[in-house]
Amino acid sequence: MSGSIIGSISDRPLQTQQAAKRRLRQIVRERYAAADRAGVKVASDHVMQALEQLPEFIAARCVALYWSLPGEVETHAFAEKWRHEKQVLLPVMHGDGLLLYPFTGREHLVQRRFGVWEPDPEAPFSALPGTPVPDTTSEHTPNRKSLLAAHTTQVPRTNPPQAQPTEPTELTGRDPDPDLIVVPAVGFDPQGSRLGHGKGFYDRLLPGTQALKVGICFDFQLFEHIPAEEHDVPMDRIIAGSRDRSVLYLCDKNDAYR
Repeated sequence: MSGSIIGSISDRPLQTQQAAKRRLRQIVRERYAAADRAGVKVASDHVMQALEQLPEFIAARCVALYWSLPGEVETHAFAEKWRHEKQVLLPVMHGDGLLLYPFTGREHLVQRRFGVWEPDPEAPFSALPGTPVPDTTSEHTPNRKSLLAAHTTQVPRTNPPQAQPTEPTELTGRDPDPDLIVVPAVGFDPQGSRLGHGKGFYDRLLPGTQALKVGICFDFQLFEHIPAEEHDVPMDRIIAGSRDRSVLYLCDKNDAYR
């Protein structure tokens, strides 16, 4: 794994934003394929250690994470660790949007589209102390579906120019909006621009939340510039990790701290 935090962009001319994004995705795939797996694991550890030291994370009562896939900063152990201390939410694909469901352990995850593991809406929901749960006269333990029905808030969002409205983005949990959301990506730049997989799930989710947005990635996923469109929502913080260290970028201040 490279010790460099800023990845270099190929000098090959890119004529359009979409062509540039496709090229950057290919670069990241090549870098991940060439990366040492032990180094990737150490880099993930550095990133997650830096995340849990953020003052905003420490203060957060409700945190939205993601359940990582190969090629992403590994979040499994982190989610298991912190679900006992905070309300942890994970995304669930709903049409072309995302819902955020409470995470209550990997045994309550099911594998769905694109190989993504998501909370099972039918699994029992065990609330943290002080977390509201739906009133019920049933003898059965409330599950995530009943929690969603009782506590879901429809959040207005800004659609991309000329885009037609789709399913409303909904957020659920202890609070209708998490305090902090951890966002995966194919790539980031230090200014907070994000390159996703092109499906638009987070593009539809992020405009509807006031949560602090923290992008996490490996050093080989960080570029000097990511082409951004008008509707793209920038990150507030980015944490990039390598075998040797992690670097925190304060995107609104263009500052970096090791």
